[in-house]
Amino acid sequence: MDTIHARTARDTVRNNSGLIQVNFLTLAADSIRAMIQSEEDVVGVMQQELAMIKEASLCVNWYREKVRFGSYDRHTQETSTITDDLDAVHILARRMFLENRVEAIRGHMRRLSAVLQNAEGARKELLLRKKLRKYNAAGLDLSRILFTKEQNEWISAPYTPNPYHPEDLKYPTNGGLMTRSKSEAKIGSTLEMIGLPYRFDDLVNIFSERTGERPFRNNYFADFKVPNLLGGITVHEHLGAMHLEKYSDNALKRLNDYRNFKVRELPSRIVKPEEFTWSLEADIHDTVQFQRIINRMLLPLPFLTN
Repeated sequence: MDTIHARTARDTVRNNSGLIQVNFLTLAADSIRAMIQSEEDVVGVMQQELAMIKEASLCVNWYREKVRFGSYDRHTQETSTITDDLDAVHILARRMFLENRVEAIRGHMRRLSAVLQNAEGARKELLLRKKLRKYNAAGLDLSRILFTKEQNEWISAPYTPNPYHPEDLKYPTNGGLMTRSKSEAKIGSTLEMIGLPYRFDDLVNIFSERTGERPFRNNYFADFKVPNLLGGITVHEHLGAMHLEKYSDNALKRLNDYRNFKVRELPSRIVKPEEFTWSLEADIHDTVQFQRIINRMLLPLPFLTN
């Protein structure tokens, strides 16, 4: 395979029927569950800290234009003066902050849980899947329906893959695209299976809007780029050899450039921080984690960063 020849992301899609099998409601639900779990972990850490702080409330009063602090013991219901003990004041203030933060997070978790139980959403999802089947049976290109006009222009636009070291392209995807590792081939084959167009080994240009700040490099070749359901492009890197010092050092510099500088894949918008995703070698061999990686590429929500 001659890698210097231009190709398009649309070339990777031979049968769009796979998109019908993507349960978009389940995809969103899985993302919400991941967010709830993340917030539960945060609450757990806060509760551990609260358990080590005296169960008391901070009282703040003003007397003759001077502030006075008190500690209200919730068990004895007695108040003691702690104005001269600023460490105790800060500890109780910290307790008040943690208690309010935990309650706010729990309220958010309750609202998210209610969304998961919405039966009406499931009914509409079923109707959507029926319509997609109808469109597919009529010979319509589902990628043109699921993605924006700008994304479809990106999908059809020719690009030239990484021309360096073509001898390393040894592992074919199920669709015949040659990759550099078995893990990359698995990712590509999975994207082909669900009918998601993608670019492999495509150029990423880094630019800075701040004078005097420069990225480590001005461009990279990204492992994968895919259009996502939020109207943007997800840039995914598979970091398969992080156990090698030089490799890991370059990988971290790459991710740092992605996060701290700008990348534009579509004319009207830059790539958002959550649209930069990555996987490790262990992720590819863990069925659950691998599915999460694919889901995140398709639906890169802000609270689901790697």
